[in-house]
Amino acid sequence: MRRPVPVFLGSVILGAALASPVMSGPISAVQSSNISQLALPAARNLSKIDESLANATGEVDVIVQLSEPPLAVANGENARRVGGRFNRAQQIAHSAKVRAEQDALHAQLLALGGREIGRVRIAYNAVIVRIAAEKLSSIARLSNVKTIRPVGEYRLALENTVPYIGASSVQGSGYDGTGIRIAVLDSGIDYTHRNLGGPGTVEAYEAAYGTDPSDPRNRTLDGLFPTAKVIGGWDFVGEEWPNGPLAEDPDPIDFGGHGTHVADIIAGRSPDGSHVGVAPGALLYAVKVCSAVSTSCNGAAMLRGIDFAMDPNGDGSMDDAVDIINLSIGAGYGQIEDDIAGATANAVRAGVVVVAAAGNNGDRPYITASPASTPGVISVANTQVPTALAVPLVINSPAAIAGTYTNTATIDWAPIGDGVTGDVVYVGRGCRDDETTPEVEPQDPYLADPAGRIALIDRGDCAVSVKIDRAAKAGAIGVLLGLVAPGDAVSFSQGGGDTFVPSLVIIQSYADLIRAQLAAGATVNVTVSEANAIPLVGSVITSSSRGPSHSFNHIKPDIAAPGGSVSAEVGTGSGMTPFSGTSGASPMVAGAAALLLQAYPKRTPAEIKSILMNTADPELYINPVMQPGVLAPITRIGAGEVRVDAALASTTAAWDAKLGTGSLSFGYHTVSEPVVLHRHVRVRNYASYARRYSITTSFRYADDEASGAVKIHTPSSIVVGPHGTSEFVVTLTIDPRKLPEWTLNGGPFGGDGFRLQGVEFDGFVHLRDGRDQIHLPWHVLPHRAADVRAVNRNVKLFNGENGSLVLLNTSRALAGRVDVFSLTGTSPRIPRSQLPGEGDNVAVVDLAAVGARLVSIGGGQFGIQFAINTYGQRAHPAYPGGFEVDIDTDLDGNPDWFVFNRELGQAFSTGQTVVYVQRAGTTTATAYFYADADLNSGNIILTAPLSVMGLTPTSTFSFTVYAYDNYFTGLVSDVIENMVYTPAFPRFFVPDAPADGVPAGGFSVLTVEHIPEGDEASPSQTGLLLMYRDAPTNREAEAVKVDVVTKPPKGKGDGKGKDKDKDDKGKGKGKDKHKDKDDRGKGKDKDKGKDDKDKGKGKEKDDKDKGKGKDDKGKGKDKDDKGKGKGK
Repeated sequence: MRRPVPVFLGSVILGAALASPVMSGPISAVQSSNISQLALPAARNLSKIDESLANATGEVDVIVQLSEPPLAVANGENARRVGGRFNRAQQIAHSAKVRAEQDALHAQLLALGGREIGRVRIAYNAVIVRIAAEKLSSIARLSNVKTIRPVGEYRLALENTVPYIGASSVQGSGYDGTGIRIAVLDSGIDYTHRNLGGPGTVEAYEAAYGTDPSDPRNRTLDGLFPTAKVIGGWDFVGEEWPNGPLAEDPDPIDFGGHGTHVADIIAGRSPDGSHVGVAPGALLYAVKVCSAVSTSCNGAAMLRGIDFAMDPNGDGSMDDAVDIINLSIGAGYGQIEDDIAGATANAVRAGVVVVAAAGNNGDRPYITASPASTPGVISVANTQVPTALAVPLVINSPAAIAGTYTNTATIDWAPIGDGVTGDVVYVGRGCRDDETTPEVEPQDPYLADPAGRIALIDRGDCAVSVKIDRAAKAGAIGVLLGLVAPGDAVSFSQGGGDTFVPSLVIIQSYADLIRAQLAAGATVNVTVSEANAIPLVGSVITSSSRGPSHSFNHIKPDIAAPGGSVSAEVGTGSGMTPFSGTSGASPMVAGAAALLLQAYPKRTPAEIKSILMNTADPELYINPVMQPGVLAPITRIGAGEVRVDAALASTTAAWDAKLGTGSLSFGYHTVSEPVVLHRHVRVRNYASYARRYSITTSFRYADDEASGAVKIHTPSSIVVGPHGTSEFVVTLTIDPRKLPEWTLNGGPFGGDGFRLQGVEFDGFVHLRDGRDQIHLPWHVLPHRAADVRAVNRNVKLFNGENGSLVLLNTSRALAGRVDVFSLTGTSPRIPRSQLPGEGDNVAVVDLAAVGARLVSIGGGQFGIQFAINTYGQRAHPAYPGGFEVDIDTDLDGNPDWFVFNRELGQAFSTGQTVVYVQRAGTTTATAYFYADADLNSGNIILTAPLSVMGLTPTSTFSFTVYAYDNYFTGLVSDVIENMVYTPAFPRFFVPDAPADGVPAGGFSVLTVEHIPEGDEASPSQTGLLLMYRDAPTNREAEAVKVDVVTKPPKGKGDGKGKDKDKDDKGKGKGKDKHKDKDDRGKGKDKDKGKDDKDKGKGKEKDDKDKGKGKDDKGKGKDKDDKGKGKGK
């Protein structure tokens, strides 16, 4: 792959729908299958060096993972809460063993000229190293080195909220978090603030931090730290990163302010008691892992921060591990391979409660962030605070657009207040050039003077708060922040600045409307006022990220909390400012967990998580303004909004017996015949007497239940003994014939949460007795499926005659749509031993087959479509599967054009996957079409206009397809090379593919033609690639081999030819007698027989068939892994 990644994405022209095939059917070109044997040049090294480091030069920062299990794993489940396998001396001994392994590596690193940056041994066993890139292979040769990965980056994602969630009443009953220790992994904590145990003066902050990031006082202890509230911590990043190297020091003083807000929400308390956090008695550790000068958080620092939280005094024993870790940090479309996810999973297993923000990427399927997407971690969504109001935009003039516009969002730290009326001016992007926006240089010139007027500013490229601060200081009386992509209005966290005016976020179409009027010379006058505001309490904030989880298809987020607060402002001594987002919701739940752990110190993380979920308030709505009365779906809010008073009072908890979480995730399923699924619920009775609970179920939406497509069954009751547990089974049945039409995809609809809502089913399982009433949310995502297979996967064309391809659809629920391409290349499955695992920070994308075809794109123009099928599926086609087609138009061996998939806009901004076309040697790419790909699929079709690349349908070109990890590393994991194709002249062609699909429960007979010109024009085509839509998992594509066979003349040979001709004539199919007979006799079993026959003809095809048949279907193991997203 020769295109630099990433590239600048230029102008975008999007087709509303993908093109239709030319010549009444798809035309395709195929590559020689034996070329694909060259596919995996570096796959053998996936268990060692991350391939993204293959071309690295100079010094690199890497995480070297070693073989000895870290203490959190070796010590067993829930060791922090209920005791582990090891006593303290054994823990220290195991840590010493890990340290000895690391010491040995340290010595070897020094010999290689490397330098150790840090090491972790509790939650993860790794050494972070800075070393010359050419020395990595020497490290990899060491027998105890498991992996070498680059250091990654992550993003930082009270007064009325504390009583709202029930925390004030819990504090009043005597529980305030006393004795509970919480690690805040963030940008540090301003421990000089009065709410956090400090002197509460600006002078104290200056003494601790200095006057700017270069001041040496922020790297030393100045007698102000630790405090009675912030009892410890460490700075793992320093003040310069990412503009300079990591430089750790013992002083975790905050500069950016994010961590200070989070800490105050969890456990702050002002000296006079007028301001309290959720758990004001809890103690805090300030673990600084995020930059002082940007919103980036360093992956190595985060690993070390989690390790620090598991062993603050560094003695190798977890007996001083914290009780709770809070991470208001994350990255969208969270992946199981994320090393931070792996470390947090280990922390939970060891008995530490981990709480993380779900993310602020909005109502988009699967976008919920990592590490919150990790199963054991408590993922927190963001809901409106009790005082939240929806403020409409009122356009007073001109008359052409005058009216009230309701799809808006307010910003907590730039409140509307008394409102504002004025004329609007458009100023542009509005970023300034300073330390908070190092990427903007010079600052954006204003397109108009905002003084005395309301500034319309585009979102993008720097913090919203920086834009508003600049406009306010330029004299603006208000700000309209216009979104630059489709979607509902969202609110924003504060990321810098100190001067704000009334501000309102408006959707893209409103901004476009105003800009158009201004461009036409009209005066646009608007009013922003709370006079007609609508209360938003009890609803989810539009920016809160949606699930289910990308790698597991589990319910995420787990729970919701109000994320807006007025909390401690860094450097002010006693000042407080608004703060919002899931970054503010996560510490609400972390504080709630602290209250419960004080009351019930022996409860495990699973019990704490489950009882919080069991007692959450499920009555949350989507948007009282835009969708009044419509309940929010489970994949936006989890179990509901946290109510810690109800959690404290409950003497009952229930959870999934296998997953240890207070929800029942039935997952994603393609359903072509009735399906029955089961989950086991474990119920714990904390009371001293036996109890009988009634069990009932409910659907979230009445129309889902009325459809009859999904039914859920439980026993009517269960008896649980005193201080005991019992289990019952929840049975879910799916009738595919009653399922709704599947309208989702990963292209134009990839960011449409409402479409997910239309096909998912969810609800609650309720348990009640005379004392308690609890619930567990349940969720399933069923996809009504066809089940089409080729009856004959080896078509023979005799003496230029046409052949037949029979497609059988065994599903009676749906007609099976099929797209036919020229099969140009195949690739064997990557061995399981070379696939990454949990926490490896790399994803593998494994090519199975590639095809191509000519299509009409309208206006007399033509396009080329590349069909790509992989082993394994991706929940969303944007990540982690990157595909690039390198096209050599002049056949000189060098690529001239690149065609590749990527999310439209910035990462995690739209959920729409598009196809970019880029000329080699340039840095600008243009998108003409959406990618044709579904969710939870291994298929993707990339469409590109021929004329843009200087090609016509009769042009011959070669192309190579690369599959690479576009989430973690950019490394190439598979390739099929040098396929030669002429779109108008394939070797084999199907003119009559069924436009409406193969009928449900029926079959279709396709004609296969041989085009003689294609033998030379498209020599790589070996057959047909069938891409099935709405297909069962692992059966979305099929490679059909086509052979041209010359029969002996009539009357020659031993007489068998005559019999065969006669039989062929009678059948009218031009096929071999014995083959036809075999087909008729065996029906569905024919594939098995043919597979046996194929074994002697081609190892590659046999490997592929075996992988899909024996491993996946027989053992179920591959399928399970793929469902978890392990590198697929």
